[in-house]
Amino acid sequence: MSADLKEPEAPVAAPPPPRIDPAQLIDTLRTLRHAKHDDAYWQRLCACLSLLCRARAAVVLRAAQEGGAWRLLGTNAAPDSALVTGASARLAELAPRALAQGHAYAPQADGQITVAVRLLGPSGPTLALLEVPGRERTAINEILVRAQLVADLPASMPAPSPTPHAPGTAAGAQAGAGRDAPAQPGLLELLDLVARVMQESDFGAATLSLVNSVAAVLGCEQVVLGWYEDGEAHVQAISHIDRFERKADNVQLIESALEEAVDQHVDILHPVPAGSSTVTLAHERLSRQTGFNRLATLVCRDGTAERDSPLALTLARREGGFDKEQLHQVVVALHLLKPWLTVLRGHSKWWGARWHAHLRRRLLAWLSPEHPGRKLLVTAAVAALGVICFGTWPYRIEAPGELTTDSVQVLSAPFDGFLRQVQGNLGDTVNQGTVLAQLDTRELSLQASDLQSEVRRYEAEADRARALAQTAETQIALARATQAQARMERVQFQLQQAQIAAPFTGVLVEGERKELSGSPVRQGDKLFRLARIEGLYAVIHVSERDVRELPPQARGRLRLLSQPDHDIGFRVEKLVPLAQAKGGQGGQFTLKVVLDESAAAWWRPGMTGLALIETGERRIIWIWTHKLLDMLHMTFWW
Repeated sequence: MSADLKEPEAPVAAPPPPRIDPAQLIDTLRTLRHAKHDDAYWQRLCACLSLLCRARAAVVLRAAQEGGAWRLLGTNAAPDSALVTGASARLAELAPRALAQGHAYAPQADGQITVAVRLLGPSGPTLALLEVPGRERTAINEILVRAQLVADLPASMPAPSPTPHAPGTAAGAQAGAGRDAPAQPGLLELLDLVARVMQESDFGAATLSLVNSVAAVLGCEQVVLGWYEDGEAHVQAISHIDRFERKADNVQLIESALEEAVDQHVDILHPVPAGSSTVTLAHERLSRQTGFNRLATLVCRDGTAERDSPLALTLARREGGFDKEQLHQVVVALHLLKPWLTVLRGHSKWWGARWHAHLRRRLLAWLSPEHPGRKLLVTAAVAALGVICFGTWPYRIEAPGELTTDSVQVLSAPFDGFLRQVQGNLGDTVNQGTVLAQLDTRELSLQASDLQSEVRRYEAEADRARALAQTAETQIALARATQAQARMERVQFQLQQAQIAAPFTGVLVEGERKELSGSPVRQGDKLFRLARIEGLYAVIHVSERDVRELPPQARGRLRLLSQPDHDIGFRVEKLVPLAQAKGGQGGQFTLKVVLDESAAAWWRPGMTGLALIETGERRIIWIWTHKLLDMLHMTFWW
């Protein structure tokens, strides 16, 4: 199909007419149905299409034959507007679909939506292009229905010119009747019906106005409006009846007939033509019970059966059939009214039902295949939030710990003096009997020699006094010799203690060679601390904030700073029930834990690390927020 656009010889664009109310719009459409198809006609048609379809502007184009060039008939848009200047490109995209199925639409780069509707005309393919604002995207189906409702206007023939017959003659009367009679009876009345129903703000009044108006326009003896929801049809309004008993037999028969049509996804005419496969058992029962020989049930849907709540309208007559064109117009009117009735119905429910309906719509929209990426992200976020709020995670108390042992011995100076030699150093592993340090013994050796001389001298004096039979002097000399001997033995004992040896095999955990060498010491001064490797256990310091979470016989893991990649399992054996204040960290309780492993060769008493104590499962949100809540409780005294 060629998309060339031929401009008309004279400009037909004009500023859009002012907004008019629904009654004026209906009168204008009625006038256009019998007006001459000149330039003013197409301009007025574009203005009416813009008002009816909530479009910014409209353009009407016609091709002399299928596949021929398009000619601009009229528009209410500015000559330099994008709708006019870009009509050729938009026709190339939309014309094939619009001519095939009656309508088409496509979004544009500027956010607007171009709608193409096929108009029925005797002079070749005719299309109307509408520029719809992007905010009307959700109502695009309603806009398409509105446009198709008047798509047959160009097909209406103008009224014949009046003949010179005198007024009042038969010919004059026939001419006047020809000007006033519509080409399709009931169409404009249904447009007026839509306008009247949409003026109602109450759901009950709107549905009653709908069924009464349809009954009046189509000459039906009874019209019933039903709403299909949750697998059941519910009667909403019955013409000429303000109130009715929902449990009445007739009402239940009507609901069965409505469900029969909705379940089969078809409009039902009773009696059905011969050879039809449509099931009409409920309609037959309704006809026998009520005496209505002619029944028609029309179904109005907007989407798939899973997401839509269809409207159904049952028309009843005792005599005379139904015109299919009129029934089609009623369905079009129902499509126009369904969004408005849905809103009114939602407002008429109590707040609990409104919330339920809202959540149900949200759920159905969420289950639809639209926007999968966005829905996946939101689903993941909601799932993560649910896991955080209701999920559990092992909670571990983190606390510092260190290795220690009860087999520790302090090696101190045996007497006053100076350290002459120091062999032991901090961290050394020493065997039993290894000399760690030696005191200077020169002065003690001199004292020992002097005392030994005194002992011999006193013994000689005692022998001399004994020879002279001097008993008293003998006893005195012997006592002095004994005294000197005792002093000498004490000096000799100190000489024996001058070498400080390891009493057992272990590790020096205190005592630096560079600090001890040559330094003076007094008796009892601590020189070394020797610890056994066997019998190591860990001491963990837990904050008083976390001690309340400790279960009995808690278990955990310890990682030492010397090898942080190695876990050492332990079991809490004892809790010292006395807190000790450590700096600004508050009170801390000491835990004595039993290690699961035997002492390794690289373990040393005093090694520090970090312990994780298992306390059981806790909610994830509690794990993340309990310290903050504790701080708020202490700050604001909640």
